[in-house]
Parts: sequence; structure tokens; C-alpha cells
Amino acid sequence: MSEMIRAFQTLRQLYDGFAGAETALGNSIGRSPCMSGCGRCCEVNTVQCLTIEAMNAVSLLTGLGKLRKAVDIAEGWLLEHHKEAPSYEGMVVGRFLTPELREEYTRISKLPCPFLQADKRCLIHEARPFVCRAYGVTRTTSGFCTRPPGKGETLTQFQYIQAPELKQDVDAFRAWLKRNHQPWVVSGFLPTLIYRAAEEKKFRGLVRDNRIASAKIIGVDIDTTLMWQPQLEKLQLGVMPDLVAQS
Repeated sequence: MSEMIRAFQTLRQLYDGFAGAETALGNSIGRSPCMSGCGRCCEVNTVQCLTIEAMNAVSLLTGLGKLRKAVDIAEGWLLEHHKEAPSYEGMVVGRFLTPELREEYTRISKLPCPFLQADKRCLIHEARPFVCRAYGVTRTTSGFCTRPPGKGETLTQFQYIQAPELKQDVDAFRAWLKRNHQPWVVSGFLPTLIYRAAEEKKFRGLVRDNRIASAKIIGVDIDTTLMWQPQLEKLQLGVMPDLVAQS
């Protein structure tokens, strides 16, 4: 078995773990944790993912016949001159960002996800990354999500699933990647990494010709996502975001 196939299989098993957690939460509250056709979280969030997740997404989307559309959308997003990211300085190493690029990176992350369609459904739902699967499942969406409360919930306090074993498995997977395939554990914006995985030669040409805003092609080798409720609670207590993301 090739290392890439092994990584894909492990990743999909972890995705199944989040699906199981979502089912368990739904059974607990008596309703689906996510309203179909809502898309509110996607309207304010262009998520980051691992490089291996983007590679896996390309594989899944190819089988679903959605890859060409997803790649075209990603290319349009990359080439669009968003006012939130005016700097075009080529590739930048994540840990040496200027304050200006950090701010641009943050602003870009709050733009609508380009894979959110007009009907408020996700084009790549079957291939969505960890952070999308965790949202509202292993971390609460209290105070943001507009779905009606379920059993044991209020308008300001939604339930979530405590999944310590799943977190251990995700952490173990990231550690294996870091030891054996460091480039696969680098995080970046989902449309950027899907486009690079599907059209690497073309992507490199666009970067070389400085046609993509620097903030969109930043890659970092630390966990930038908030997938777990304890992380979110630490952030709310004022712990530095960089420390929270690595906890």
C-alpha cells in the first residue's frame, strides 16, 4: 500500500469518526445539528485545511464528477483581486509574516467560502475538511448558528460532543504526517490547496507571475483550526490564539 493511499484511508476513517459524532449529537438533541441549505457559517469563513485533505478532496471530487467545477471556482477565487488582500509579494513563509500580511490573511479567512453555491449548499460537501466537520459537532456554535435549539439546548447554549478519542486519533494522524510527510501537514486556504493539488504546474506559474495575492498562498506548519470545544473556551478566556490552536 502506498503512503498516499494509507493517508487517504486514515483521513476518511477520521471523517467517518466526525460523522459518527454528528449522528450521536443529533440523537441527543433530537434534530440534525446542521440545517440543510443554511450556509451561514460558510458565508463568513474561507476555511484552512491540511495539504493531504486537499489531495484527498481532489481524489473524491474526481470520482463524483465535481472536480472541474471546483477547480474553476478555486482559480477564480485565487485570481480575484479582493480588496481584503492588496499585497502581491509572491510566496511568503507563514512564520515570518509581516503584521500587514497577518491582517490580510485574517481578512481573507472571513470571506465567504467560494464553494458555497447560490442555493446555500456546499459544492464539495463530501470532501469538506476537518474544520467543517467539527463545527457544531465537537465545538459549539452557541450564539452564532441560527438553527432551532434541540432537546436540552437554549438559544444561547448549544450542545456539542466531547470526543477525546477522536481528538487523539486526529493528533496521531497529524504527528504521523509530520514525521513521515511534512509537506502534507502544511495548512493553507482550502481553495488554494485544492487548486494546487489539481493544477500544480499552472498554480506554480501563477505564483511565479505574481498573479495571486500573497495572503492567499500562505502555508503554515501549525494547527490553525479550532475544532475542539476546550480550544474555543481557552480562546474566550484570553489565551493567545497561536497557543490555543496548538493545544
